[in-house]
Amino acid sequence: MKYVIIGASAAGLATAESIRKNDAKGEITIITREDYLPYSRPSISYYLKGKVTQSDMLLRKPRFYKSNSINVVTGAEVKAIDTEKKLVKAGRKSYPYDKLCLATGSKPFIPPMKNVDKKENVFTFLDFASAKAVKEYANKDTRAVVIGGGLIGMKAAEGLSKVCKSVDVIEFAPRILPSILDEKSAKSVKKYIEKEGGIKFHLEDTIVEAKSSGKRIKSVILKSGRELKCDLLVVAVGVRPETSLAENAGLEVNRGIITDTATMQTSNKDIYACGDCCVSRDMLDGSSKIIALWPNAVEQGIVAGSQMSGGAEKIEKSYSVNAIDFYGFRICTCGLINASGEKYTDKVRINGDEYKRLIFEGNRLVGFVLINSSTNAGIYTSLISNRVDLDTVQGDIMDNPSLLMFDKATRTTKLTGSEQGVRL
Repeated sequence: MKYVIIGASAAGLATAESIRKNDAKGEITIITREDYLPYSRPSISYYLKGKVTQSDMLLRKPRFYKSNSINVVTGAEVKAIDTEKKLVKAGRKSYPYDKLCLATGSKPFIPPMKNVDKKENVFTFLDFASAKAVKEYANKDTRAVVIGGGLIGMKAAEGLSKVCKSVDVIEFAPRILPSILDEKSAKSVKKYIEKEGGIKFHLEDTIVEAKSSGKRIKSVILKSGRELKCDLLVVAVGVRPETSLAENAGLEVNRGIITDTATMQTSNKDIYACGDCCVSRDMLDGSSKIIALWPNAVEQGIVAGSQMSGGAEKIEKSYSVNAIDFYGFRICTCGLINASGEKYTDKVRINGDEYKRLIFEGNRLVGFVLINSSTNAGIYTSLISNRVDLDTVQGDIMDNPSLLMFDKATRTTKLTGSEQGVRL
């Protein structure tokens, strides 16, 4: 069997490893447009602030690929997929496949901004190449501006604050990290980051144009009319699934690549997809969405690789989960944190820098936001994942829950993940 995987981040590597577990002899080829072996994308902000080196970021040592007979083709842009001849065309080479997996990830979204395009001091912040370019450009005299106060923009801002003279963050929403924080928690996180990082925020605003000198931006003009000096601009407004190859190959696409969400098989029986490029079904509300998160990409890659090589792994549960920190401020979120409507309720507890918000649908936990209060994140996640009926709970889970709060059946078959259970 010949297996080809397009994309070499979390999903692509997980696919290759899963294939090799089932098929010891099949030919596995990973093709990536990047010039590097698979690496940890979440680490690029740590690289920017000097906490890790390039070699530290590698997901596997180079010898791993040799010992497992996995051929990684770097610096190769895939131009087309010929589904009739079953060929992947990259540069002047073609790679035949019996089974193909698209792990093409996402690409930065660049909003229209007058006089910004093609300036040499404008960067994105989605991969190692962009992080490396930012690091080489920034210095102690740099006045940096980041447009986008989401996860990518905030990690870029944190890294830049370690090396730059000043950092301004512009966010269109009324709060930072709008996808993972509610209004109350966002205020406390913003206040902490302002204090620890010296970052200045401009909420409910955006860039409308830039002033430049030659090929460089010198300042940006905001919708509010404010002008900010700018030596370096990072555009981190958001990402879009990379679906062009899938569309051109005739696969079903609707925002992301459409798959059988249990097996990751696309509309073509010999092509699979996984990671940020494809649509997932959220187990908590049944919605179809892009769940662009590392754990989700890995799980989908494992399943895709298994299915491609004759295995039986399937996706059982998909939902959003995040764990991230800013200047030591730990944030854990999971599930439907922005749920609204009469069927949802929540409970909030604030104690100094600790913030805990639990979201419920009837008598089940469906989401949480934990700030500096992540001790019980594992139990809360298990309650969500296993849709545990909270009528089985003794006490209030807003306190410090333990397994002993649950009846034996719940402990053994749901919270521990074992039908036989463990002694508690």
